[in-house]
Amino acid sequence: MWIGVPLGRLGLRFHLALPVAVGAFCMLSGDLWVRYLLLLSTLLVHELTHALAALGLGHGRAVVSMWPHFGRADVELFGDRRTALVALSAPAVNLVCAGALFLAGGRPTLVLGAAPLLDFAHTAHLAFGLVNLLPIPPIDGGRALVALRNRV
Repeated sequence: MWIGVPLGRLGLRFHLALPVAVGAFCMLSGDLWVRYLLLLSTLLVHELTHALAALGLGHGRAVVSMWPHFGRADVELFGDRRTALVALSAPAVNLVCAGALFLAGGRPTLVLGAAPLLDFAHTAHLAFGLVNLLPIPPIDGGRALVALRNRV
């Protein structure tokens, strides 16, 4: 069950459990709900980057689907180096965001629940970027590696 938002060649889909999860987190005390929304926005930026990169490289349509704890950009694979570019675009944007947040004063932390929000956002982008660069399919680094290997 989905809520769809058509935006031309880009489609956004939000699972109906997502607003329920956001509402549940908003009832928690403290700023846990803000941290949850920061994680969701980091994930949305990541997946939108995949979709926009695919559209920019000539793909006809892209759909971003968001669940309460993960997201997915559905694009048809090109079968050439463009697939690697689409796969690596989102971790690159996460690392650029982490760099910008670092320049703004954010520092990586392992104490996410008690960290200032700037540090939390910096750590989220840094973690998304670095983990997604691992050369393990089906994550982004693995997809890029497979696409480049198949091209040679």
